[in-house]
Amino acid sequence: MSEIFTSLEFGELKIAGHVFPSPQVESAFYVLIALIVLLLSFLLVKLLKNFANRSGEKRSKAEPPEPQYEEIFEVENELFESSPYKSDPDSVLENSVLQTVSLTLIVGLREHLTKLENSAEVAENPSDQHKAMLAVANYLEAKHVTPIAFTQWNQSPIQGIAARIILNGKSRTALLGPSLAMVRATAKFPEIISAQVESAHAAGESVFVLAIDGLAYGVFSVSHRLVLIGSGDRI
Repeated sequence: MSEIFTSLEFGELKIAGHVFPSPQVESAFYVLIALIVLLLSFLLVKLLKNFANRSGEKRSKAEPPEPQYEEIFEVENELFESSPYKSDPDSVLENSVLQTVSLTLIVGLREHLTKLENSAEVAENPSDQHKAMLAVANYLEAKHVTPIAFTQWNQSPIQGIAARIILNGKSRTALLGPSLAMVRATAKFPEIISAQVESAHAAGESVFVLAIDGLAYGVFSVSHRLVLIGSGDRI
């Protein structure tokens, strides 16, 4: 290409009676060539940008956003046995009292999780067991159940949650935990509680048993599902 330009010979140019010497004609020629090259470069860059934008739009349309799901824990069943030990009058507790005890234990769990979340250490994400228990608390609070005072609250991933609570003037040990662990921590389940536990397990639900002083008084079964955010679809 350079040989072509070096071989060019430029002569005088007359325009409207004015004579331009060959050096000016040569300079004007190269300026014109440079302008043409610059214009072509600009058009090429613009064309490439338009092509890239169109390709990006096509990819965006072809790739739908990844679906987002929300976990839903919901109480499916609540059942109480107010008198699990018939020969002991002190073992009789009304259903409303048993609801209060259940909520009180989970309020302790809620406070425990809040402390972990606000601590300087790495926050511990609630387990599915904790989430299911918190669903029980929400369920009871929706029924206007209120907690009472408690002491010596503690929790175990296997055993569940426990505390000391004053009932009918007596300090009692209350437990709420997974049914499989509670079988070993309590006396034999009453028949209606045992039947409910089996039914809930067959339905694939989480099952929590309430016990007081070693006697099983109640059972909560909690379902767990995913909801597609924005559509209401459930899986």
